Amino acid sequence: MNDKTILITGSSGFIGRALFNAVKGLFPRSRAVGLDARPGVAGTVVIDLLQKDAVARAMEGIRPDFVFHMAGVIYSKDWEEHCKGNILATANLLDALTSEGLHPRIIVPGSAAEYGRVLQHELPVTEGRLPCPVTPYGVGKLWQTTLARYYAGRGMDIVIGRMFNVIGRGMPQGLSAGSFARQINDIRQKATPPVIHVGNLSAMRDFIDINDACRALVALTEKGVKGEAYNICSGRSCSIKELLDLMIRESELEVKVVQDSGRMKDNDIDEIYGSYEKLNGLTGWAPKVLLLESVKELLAGP
Repeated sequence: MNDKTILITGSSGFIGRALFNAVKGLFPRSRAVGLDARPGVAGTVVIDLLQKDAVARAMEGIRPDFVFHMAGVIYSKDWEEHCKGNILATANLLDALTSEGLHPRIIVPGSAAEYGRVLQHELPVTEGRLPCPVTPYGVGKLWQTTLARYYAGRGMDIVIGRMFNVIGRGMPQGLSAGSFARQINDIRQKATPPVIHVGNLSAMRDFIDINDACRALVALTEKGVKGEAYNICSGRSCSIKELLDLMIRESELEVKVVQDSGRMKDNDIDEIYGSYEKLNGLTGWAPKVLLLESVKELLAGP
C-alpha cells in the first residue's frame, strides 16, 4: 500500500481516527486522506456523504487506490438515520467511485450486531451463520453489508470486515466501556462522587483491541476475497461486569457501582463471541493485545 492513495471515511470517529494513524505509520510513503462530515485528523476532507454531487467531486480529486469506509450511524434508534447514514451514504460513495471510473479495493466494516441472538451451543459464531439482528444498529449494518455485496456482484472490489466489540483509547461514551472510562476519569478528577452508573453487567461480549482491529482491516486489503465477510474478534467472551471490575482495579479507586434502569438496553443479547478462523487461515492474522492492555489504554484518556 506504499506509494498509493488511501481514503478513510469517518476519519474523525473512534475506529476511523485510529485506522488513519495506523495507515500513516505502516505505509509512510502512502497518501492518506481522511473524509468526514466534521474536521478531524490532519488531511481530512470535510464532506457530507449524503451530498451526492459533493462526494463525486471529492472522489474525482482524491482518486483512491484503497478505501476504508468507516463512516456510519451507530447510536440512533431512528430508522431514517440508519438508512441515510449506513445505506445512502455508502451508495453515494460507491456510485461516485464507479462514475469516476475508479477501481479501488474497498473495506466495509460489518458488525457482530448483524448476527443477533446466538444460542450457546452455536458459539463461537462463524461467518456462515445467517444474520438475524435484533437492534436498529444491527439491522443498519446488515443493510450496509448487503449493499456492499450487491456492488461486489456488479464488479466492485469490496471486502467486509465484521468487527466485534472494539475497545481502546478514545472509545466513545455511547459504548459501555467508554462510559465506564469517562466516569472513572471524572471520579479521579473529583468532578463527580465515587459512583459508577451501569446498565446490564451480565451480558458477555467479544472485545477486540482497536490496534488488533486496525491490523485486521489492513490485512483484508491485501488478501481478502471480493464479496466475502470476515469476523474480526478475539474468539472469547468477557462479561461487562468482569470488564468493569478490571477497569476499577486498574484505576485503584474505591467506588460504588449503581445499576441504572435508564442504561438498560432493549432486547439485549446474553452472550456472543466469534471465530476468527476464516481470517486467520487467509491472512495469518490473530489478536495480540490482552484485554488488560486495552483497558490501560482506554483509561489513559482520549
